[in-house]
Amino acid sequence: MDDRHSTYTGSRQARLMAEVQSRARRGGRPTSAREMTRQRLSLGQLLRAAGPGLITGGADNDPAGIATYSIVGATVGFTMNWLLLLSTPMLIVIQQMSAKVANVTKSDLATLLRTSFGARIATPAVLLMVAANVITMGADLLAMGAAFELLTHIKFIFWIVPLAAVMAFVTIFTDYKVMSKYLLWLVAVFSAYIVAAFVARPNWGEVLQSTIVPQLSLSPDYLIGAVGLLGTTITPYLFFWQASGEVEEKRGVQGFSRRNVDITAGMIWSNLTAFSIIVVTGAVLFSHHTAIKTAADAARALEPVAGPYATVLFAVGIIGAGLLAIPVLAASAAFGVAGLAGWRRGLGRNPRNAPQFYVVIGLAFLIAMEMAISAIDPIKALFYSQVLDGLIAPVLVVLLLMLTSSRKLMGDFVNGLPTKVIGWAAAAVMVLADVALAYQVATNGLPG
Repeated sequence: MDDRHSTYTGSRQARLMAEVQSRARRGGRPTSAREMTRQRLSLGQLLRAAGPGLITGGADNDPAGIATYSIVGATVGFTMNWLLLLSTPMLIVIQQMSAKVANVTKSDLATLLRTSFGARIATPAVLLMVAANVITMGADLLAMGAAFELLTHIKFIFWIVPLAAVMAFVTIFTDYKVMSKYLLWLVAVFSAYIVAAFVARPNWGEVLQSTIVPQLSLSPDYLIGAVGLLGTTITPYLFFWQASGEVEEKRGVQGFSRRNVDITAGMIWSNLTAFSIIVVTGAVLFSHHTAIKTAADAARALEPVAGPYATVLFAVGIIGAGLLAIPVLAASAAFGVAGLAGWRRGLGRNPRNAPQFYVVIGLAFLIAMEMAISAIDPIKALFYSQVLDGLIAPVLVVLLLMLTSSRKLMGDFVNGLPTKVIGWAAAAVMVLADVALAYQVATNGLPG
């Protein structure tokens, strides 16, 4: 870690604890460090709270995620809307834990896993995340190329290399502060899906009922859809990006209130986007029994029923999602590898000061680009990336719960009872999703 950063954040922690102790000595009401960090935010402060949480929420809906939600909507309609409602508080709590442990310890998640649990646990957890990220990047590049082909009628293969080159350049050579502003603006692109949901004119009464009343099924389509939806929503790379983003922002423990607003807004925006995609495809494609395999297929299929505007909105959303998510996927992979190896890391660093970190980012783009050019089967790519995410996500959630419940590590900032309950519930739900996935593979084989 940067010595100046450690000194700066350490002094803030020291001042905070000194104030707590001073109040206790003066005979006032004992005040914990946690209580000292709570603050009421003005409207201006709320608006300025946007940061890693909102970017994380946008990155959660990458083109691969859009494809997953589209397939869910086209295959089973609105019947999984309730899962999005259920996963929202879980996603918020998990991301808040990722941010909190980084704010308190001033360290990224991969480093904490290595120093707290040892290389035997940290290495497979991080490397599985990295593998899933690179596979997802390849599928995302392919989806972006297909979306550009849909809009321009220029074959998708000609878009992949320029897209990868531009995003790699921005990720490697742009300062974090500049890059974060670029990513924040891209989050707004997902409003296209909210507009598309109204253009599709669904039966809103049916949509609301499916969101509030759980609908369960043991059909293979439903089970694989549920696994894909949960794996796409609560995905491991978000944990690493959130923690690293907090370190980059240097918000510290005194930024807890802003952090919580940022993360809550980001996760709600993420699941609102996913909800809108399912509404669009459920209203238009499921009702007309239209089979799709990719997000671009969904965009094409919308035109005959919902008109060209829905198609354009859907395609623009895919492109914007890729521009936002792919740099985050590459950076979170690099943070993971660098944290394991103990290398210098950080998007705020010059490439010459953290060469290994940026080499990992470059390699991630190169491998993903090669996968996309080789015309990988996008459905298989999605499936295998979700398998890896599904395997590691509940393990990482449990490790996060252990880290953030350690008083030795967290001091007064250990998890409260609500966080523990929701966190363990999230781990249990994801384990059930893994069991459902194993059942699907054992009884019906691999999809696609």
